[in-house]
Amino acid sequence: MTGGTLDLPEARLTLRRARSTDIAAVQSAYRRIIEHLGQTGDPARWHAVNHPAPEKVANWIEAGELYVAVVSRSGDEIIAGVVALDHHAPTGYERAAWTRSTPAEEVLVIHALGVVPVFLRKGVAQFLVRSALEIAEEQGCTSVRLDTYASNKPAHELYTRCGFTNLGLHSLDYEGIDLDSFYLFEYLL
Repeated sequence: MTGGTLDLPEARLTLRRARSTDIAAVQSAYRRIIEHLGQTGDPARWHAVNHPAPEKVANWIEAGELYVAVVSRSGDEIIAGVVALDHHAPTGYERAAWTRSTPAEEVLVIHALGVVPVFLRKGVAQFLVRSALEIAEEQGCTSVRLDTYASNKPAHELYTRCGFTNLGLHSLDYEGIDLDSFYLFEYLL
C-alpha cells in the first residue's frame, strides 16, 4: 500500500515501505520515540528494554516488512511514524483463543508501531493502523493480530477504537526482553 494519505494541517502524510537508505532515519525516529517514552512514563516499556533494537529494525527494513508514514515538506520527507508488518507471531500466540483458526500466512502481525513525538495526537497512529489493515487485505490476509504490554493503556485504547477485539492478558516469550504480560488484539477481515 503506497497510496494512503492523511491530511495534516501543515502537510500530507503518506505510507511507504522503508528502503535501505532509510535505516539511519528510521533508527533516529525510533530513538526519539523511545526517549520520549522514557520521559513520559513509558507505558509500552520500550525504554526499559531498548525495543526495538537497531538490529531488529535493520532486519525488518531488509525484509521489506517496515513501513514509514512520511510528511513531505519542501521536497524532503520527514518520518512521522513507523510500523513493522509480517506474518511472524511471537512465542505464546499459539496458546491464545483466537476468534478463528488461521494459517500464519493469512495473519498479518503488527509490531513496534510508533509515532515520532512531534506528530503525536495528529491521527498518525490511526493512519498506521488503517494502513496496516489495507495492506493485510491486499495480501489476502483474513486477520490482523498484535500484542501490547499490559500497562500500555494508550495502545489498548487505540486498537479498541480501530475495531480490534481485546482477547485479554497473555504470557508471551520475547527473546531478549524481560517482559511477559501482554494483551492480545485481533481484527477480522
